[in-house]
Amino acid sequence: MDGQQGASLTLMAEKIMQTPVNAKQFTFCPSMNLLALATTDEQVHVFRSNGQRVFGVTRDESASSITCMQWKPDGKDQRNSLLIPCETHPLRITGQSLAVAFGHTMCIASAHTGKVMYRKKSLTSSKAPICHLGWATHFTDIQAVRISLAQPADHLTLDELIKSVEKATETSGVPDLPTELALIDVSTSLPKLSTLPIGGSQGDVFSSKTSLETLFRPLSTHSAESADVLVIGHEDGTIHISMSEDFAIGRFVLEDMGSKLTGTKLFLHRYHPYSTTHALLVSPEPDHLDFLQLIPFDLRHLSSAGKYLSLLAAKVTELHNLQRYLCQVQEQIANEIRTSQDLPSRFMRNIDESLRERSDCTWVQAAYHFVVTGHCYPDVKEWLVDELGERGHKRWDKAVTMGYETVRRLTHENLLPALDRMGVLISRLRGLSRFQPSDIMLGLSTLELDNMLDSVHCLQLVSHHLQKCVGLELQQFAHFSAWLRHEIERQAVDPGTASAQEIVDRDTDFDYGSILEYVQGAMTHSQMSIYSGSHGDTNSQLDLDAGGGLLFELYKKGLIAVGAGYTERKHLPGLDGLVVHFQRQSDSFFEHISESQRRNVHFGIPVQLGQGVPACTDMRMVDETNSEASACFSVYVAIGPSQSQSYVNITRVTLAIESGVSSTKSVKHAWVPTPAGTVRSLRFIDDEFIMLALIRPGGKLCFLVRFGYRPQDMFSSGLTYENSGLDSTARSCEHDLLDPKVLARHTIHHFPAGQAWTPQTLEIKGRVGKVVCVLAEDKIHYRQYSIEGLDEEADDSEKLDLAMSNE
Repeated sequence: MDGQQGASLTLMAEKIMQTPVNAKQFTFCPSMNLLALATTDEQVHVFRSNGQRVFGVTRDESASSITCMQWKPDGKDQRNSLLIPCETHPLRITGQSLAVAFGHTMCIASAHTGKVMYRKKSLTSSKAPICHLGWATHFTDIQAVRISLAQPADHLTLDELIKSVEKATETSGVPDLPTELALIDVSTSLPKLSTLPIGGSQGDVFSSKTSLETLFRPLSTHSAESADVLVIGHEDGTIHISMSEDFAIGRFVLEDMGSKLTGTKLFLHRYHPYSTTHALLVSPEPDHLDFLQLIPFDLRHLSSAGKYLSLLAAKVTELHNLQRYLCQVQEQIANEIRTSQDLPSRFMRNIDESLRERSDCTWVQAAYHFVVTGHCYPDVKEWLVDELGERGHKRWDKAVTMGYETVRRLTHENLLPALDRMGVLISRLRGLSRFQPSDIMLGLSTLELDNMLDSVHCLQLVSHHLQKCVGLELQQFAHFSAWLRHEIERQAVDPGTASAQEIVDRDTDFDYGSILEYVQGAMTHSQMSIYSGSHGDTNSQLDLDAGGGLLFELYKKGLIAVGAGYTERKHLPGLDGLVVHFQRQSDSFFEHISESQRRNVHFGIPVQLGQGVPACTDMRMVDETNSEASACFSVYVAIGPSQSQSYVNITRVTLAIESGVSSTKSVKHAWVPTPAGTVRSLRFIDDEFIMLALIRPGGKLCFLVRFGYRPQDMFSSGLTYENSGLDSTARSCEHDLLDPKVLARHTIHHFPAGQAWTPQTLEIKGRVGKVVCVLAEDKIHYRQYSIEGLDEEADDSEKLDLAMSNE
């Protein structure tokens, strides 16, 4: 195959790019046969295993360069997400939609049409460029997963469970009624939220049904079986940790963890779905040779509150999105009211100036006099005929009528449904805070939730009053507009003509009571604007910070007092004041939850590793728990040789985890001798094997080598790990690649001679259907080979020896 001599793998795909590929930015989707890569011109492409391009995105001229990419590790809800940060903020690709972040805003666009679906704020507040992304999925009920994997009839693997977490509960056969009850989502019975017109501070986040469905997707009954964690590392050494993409836990600075970490930044992140401990590999200068340090960090709340964390993260995220939706609705209502009153205000301002100069009265007084007596002042007649006219009246009628109808529609279709959904959501969080187990600290405050629910009740009360006000004023304006049109026509003709008599004889059954009410009130001082906006000192009559659920009662009493004439409506806070108050309450609520979760994040003591080159370094966490009471995981760090070294160093750091807290049990090393400068790239394949890309001096012979890296007491084909220090010379090794026979035994693929196919970087998909992608040194060619079902004992040593002897 391919004209190769020696060992060979099955070629799955070959691709020649028009633009060189960024060797640091290409990665496999763990749950689908997709490969994402970034080119040197800052474009992102996603290809199928056969080389077919699925979709991509082109960077805008104003955007920064792409620094890293990361797929979401699971395939839940048939969505596979890819995070691609530019130098300042992350991008996200979800299913067949693409998110691009510019500045402080992240845009989610369709991969087919390029249309922006919604925008959202960035996850992190750090201004430094992002240097690494880590995305983890943890099982919350590890025992159920272990039972599922132990059943031989199901033939399930851990990778299959990661891809489809619900299989763990389906095969466990043990129903969990409390969890099922807790996960019942009654919000699915509520009407779906309606889209909003484009505009406002949130842009077009809520302008399409697709974006609304993405933001407010219902909670799956299997959501509690796993918890997602997103780790973002920045160039300034800060690390941002969040749950379920949007639920921020906190921001941590490496320098605060010890003087040895000064100037370091995140280089690699690894995890295991069974472990609450993650492994971070940090280095002062990832682009240069330097000492690497391994830092374990514990998410202790995953062990005690895992199943509740998924529910909490989903609901808090939904509450945050509802808060943004509420602010957007309030902004658009306020904008509609201002727009609808702008044109009438200009018309009335003109006649007011003339009446004050000539008749010593205002337009309101003149209009009231006109309606009651039928006498029209000369200035009013001139204004009606020459300035306003039929055309001006149509514009006035259209602006005001559309304004009232839009406000009524926004209140009825957007504001009230959002408040209903918000009330249900807060009630659910309130129940979780009241009845959560005593040993679980979720950071929920029943008092805060009571006050937030009280504010929602106030907003609902104001919304209903706003609806009544809009309906009443719209009816009054309809009578006023009809009367005004009639008077414009009457004043425009001579009194003695037949046309004038015809207009007088026309049926004019006007509701003069409604007309006078509109002239005295809504024409210049609409209650609609007072309900929607805050006027005067909002705290003079009502304390918005009243605790203990008193705000609703105080507001209701204030409205009763307004109706009785004891006070003015403008002394009560309007919709905007209540929304701002609720926003302060919810921000404080979110911060308290994040603070509680931050206290459960514990960083361990750094472990100093050897010197290494980032392009030739990889890390993997493996479950090595046995019958011991505490969980045991080992972190393997493979570091390729520098120019002065002749071996690959693999460090095994064993961690014991008990009650969510890890401790380092041992640090051991193994060495794999290699000819100096021959290792171009290395990657862990799975929990047993590692792969190296080797090149002979001069580039005349290149090949892939695979061997076991686990300890020999666990796997016969593994390595011997010793307690020797990092300065020890290479020991004798079972996988001495300096020995031609050993090298031949472990070689699985031999590349043809030629500079074009000198391997530059390896990328491996280590789940079911294992694939290795090899990027050539020219960074234009790449090939994908299947490594599924490889037989380690396959021996092509004779052919390889012959090829080496002919050099």
